[in-house]
This record gives sequence, structure tokens and C-alpha cells, in this order.
Amino acid sequence: MKGRRPMSNSNSRERTIYRSLAGKIQLGFYDNETRFPSAKEIASQYQVSYCPAQRALKMLEQGGLIKLCRGKSTAILDKPYRDYLESPVFKQRAHSLLDVIRTLNLILPDLCLYGMIHGDSRHLSVQPGDRKALSIPGRYLYQQFENSFLALGSRTALSLYYDISSFAESALLDILYSKLGSSKADDLMTDVSAEYDYCVRNSRALPPVRIRQRLEHLSGIFYGIIESYLLEVPGITAPGQREVFSWAPRKGRTRYCDTLAINIVCKINQGVYPVGTLLPSGSALADIYHVSEITMRRTIHLLNQLGVVKTLNGIGTRVISASGPELLYKIRELMMEDHLRGFLEALQLLAVTCEPVIMHSFPYFSQEAVDSIAMAASVPDTKESTTAVLNAVMQAVIRFCPLMTIRDIYRKITLFLSEGNVLRPEVTGPGPVSGWNMISHRIQESCAAKDSALLAGTFRLLSERAFLSTKHALLELGISQAEEVAGETFLISG
Repeated sequence: MKGRRPMSNSNSRERTIYRSLAGKIQLGFYDNETRFPSAKEIASQYQVSYCPAQRALKMLEQGGLIKLCRGKSTAILDKPYRDYLESPVFKQRAHSLLDVIRTLNLILPDLCLYGMIHGDSRHLSVQPGDRKALSIPGRYLYQQFENSFLALGSRTALSLYYDISSFAESALLDILYSKLGSSKADDLMTDVSAEYDYCVRNSRALPPVRIRQRLEHLSGIFYGIIESYLLEVPGITAPGQREVFSWAPRKGRTRYCDTLAINIVCKINQGVYPVGTLLPSGSALADIYHVSEITMRRTIHLLNQLGVVKTLNGIGTRVISASGPELLYKIRELMMEDHLRGFLEALQLLAVTCEPVIMHSFPYFSQEAVDSIAMAASVPDTKESTTAVLNAVMQAVIRFCPLMTIRDIYRKITLFLSEGNVLRPEVTGPGPVSGWNMISHRIQESCAAKDSALLAGTFRLLSERAFLSTKHALLELGISQAEEVAGETFLISG
């Protein structure tokens, strides 16, 4: 980018917005006198406050890409790259981009299908007033995919879309034009867009399996061309010089004491810190979690407020109670709704993507991993077994999936879910998971028979029910933001 990349936290909100908007400038979104969005519009689109949006605009101006004009439309001065496919940045990312493309080909059909069936229909169709600005096929196709993620109602999924878009920049369209030529590339994207529109219009009328097949076909065509190019491109092969994709779902400031408190409550539930025993000292816990002692003191204060521990002067902090259903209401009073919403969104993302991911990953699972999943499903205690199965399958994907991008995404989802165990009704609630005996039997059967389809479908059912029960619990607690996360019924059968 002409050597003028703004120095900023690569995981910050403004940096993500900056990279996304720079990518759209490179793609030609604002050619032909198309108006560049204002800070207020950017804040709304990326679901952030005004300040990160304004800082992103300043970064674009500092990079020489735009000129901010008070009282007038922002002027586009230049694109980040003269030829992105010849840039050092693309060569550094080419190896990882191939992995990202294979990941998109795997999970994007289900993500788009879920948005079509369960999402907010207002987000799915491009508004008539936007069609002129999006008349170039590439722009329109990108907007269709973005709309599908918006329909999910998930900031977590949307952050994944923006991070992948920022990493790819203009590579996908540039590769299509390089491989096919302008005319054929435009024709392909026009055909893909038309078929995608057909899927949107008929998603709630046709059987989901038929829509999924059409989306998988489209994905295979689109990403197949790009994959064939990336297999031939002479990218940087030295691992130390490659730029690797990494998803950062949490951007901006985080209240670490909330996260740490939930993690410790989960360990109390799991018996790591049994009732009646003392927690490690504050300094020891600070070392364990790699935080300051001040942060850990705030965490212990929060645990005292929740009623699960009691700090005794001169003695230490004693565990006095494991969590029960009443803890949900205490957490509701003490924690930010955004934090609780994040747990729900992680479950949604897992429910939507797990079936194709497990189908792809299962052949690579070790026998030990398969045995661990079967053993987790056979635990007599329903609550313990449910959590154990979720953990065993997620860890197997993280360890053995051949796609680095999937491993990274599932590692981040696991962090959300490990913190959120305390919020799920199957952990805190009195009743068993709906249909657990059937689910348990199918998981054990799939492991014994090495049946990847049975395991993937059954795990999807388990994660769907975990998502729905969590959403129901949060709505009962008065977490209004839970209503915005798409999904009211079980996902997709067949």
C-alpha cells in the first residue's frame, strides 16, 4: 500500500473498518462518483460507536486514499494498490488465502442458507436505490454476501466476514478477472448473483436441502476458479515470512473481570475449585490468567457479589457455592448485555457451521479423539455429558482439521463457549437436555461405526438445542439483544 500503512492495533475496531473500506475502494465500490459513506453511516454499518468510525476515516486520509471535506462528500484520491496480485502483501498472504478460500467453500453455503431461512428479510435484498451504485457485478455479489451475514443478527459472525474480507482485500475479484478476462468474469458474477437472488426469493418456499445444493454448486464454481489460481501462484513459501489469517472477534476494550469471573465459576462447577476450598491467592490467579493483580482483585470482588465465594481477611477466598439457576439473574444484574449476547452468537455460529466442518474434519480425527467423544456421550450425568461432548468434538476439530482457518475460528468459538458454560440452561437448569438419550446413542453409534455424517448431523442437533435453550433463557432474563440474533426453530433438516 505504497508504504503508508497506518500503524495501529491490528485487532482494533478502527483498523478492521479501515481495512474493510480500503478493500472496497480497491474493488471499485466508490468509482463512477458513487458517494463515500459518512462516519455516521460507517458506524451504523459496522455496528460500532461514532469514534472508531471517525478514526478509521482519519487512517484512510493519512494513507492517502481519501480526502475528508467538511460539509462536502469525501473525495477518493487513490486505490491502495496499482496491481494487488503483484503486490508483496498478496504474495505474503497467498498460501493462507488458499486455506481461507477452502474454508469459505465449506461453511459459506450453510451460513447464507441460515440467514435466508431464519434471518431478517430486510437485510437480504439489495434496495432498489442501491442497484445503480452496485451495477458492476462484483460489487453486487459482495453486497449479497454481506447482506446474508447482516441477516444473521450476529456481530460475531459479521466480524468474521469483515476480517476475512480485510485479509482477502481485492484478491478474489482480481483473480477472476485475471483467469477469465473482464467479459467472462462479469458474466460469471452476473450468473452467480442471479442464482443467489433466486435462492433468496425461494428460501422459505423450497426444501432447505434443495437451496443448500444450489448454494454449494455456486460456491464450488466461484471458489474453484480462485483455488486453481492460488495453487499456481508463486507466493512466499517460507513459513516465517507468510502472513497468516487470524480472526479477532473481540475488538476494542474488554471487561476482563467479567470474562475471568465466568471462567472461574465454570471451574467451580467442574470441581476444579470445589465448594469449601480456598481459591489460589490473587497473585497466583493473576499469573495463571496473565493479568494484573488489580484486574484479579476486581474479579474476586465480582465473584463475591455473585455469592459463589467469600473473601476472609487473613485467610483467603473460600468457595461457598456452585452456581445454580439463580446465578443467571445475578449475572444479568452485574454484566453487560453485549457480553451475554456474545455467548449466544458463538452458539449460533457453531450450530450453523458444525455439520460441514465435522464432515470435513472427521476423517482426520485420531482414534483417541473419537474414543473421547464416545466416552463423553456415555457419561450418565446429562449436564456433565452435554458439556463434555461439546468440548470433545470442538477440541478434535481444533487439533485435527486440515484447514488452519477452521481451527482458528473454532478456537475462538471455544473461548466464548468455555466462558459461557455457566449461562447455558443445560448446565444451570434443573432439567435434562431435550432428546438427550437419542443424541447420546447416535453419537456413540457414529463413533463406533466411523460414520461422519451421523456424528455431524447429531452434533448439529445438539448445538442447535443448546443455542435455542440459551436464547430462551436470556430472553426470560430480559436480555433484549438476544431477540436480534436470528433463529427461532431448529436449523435445517436433511
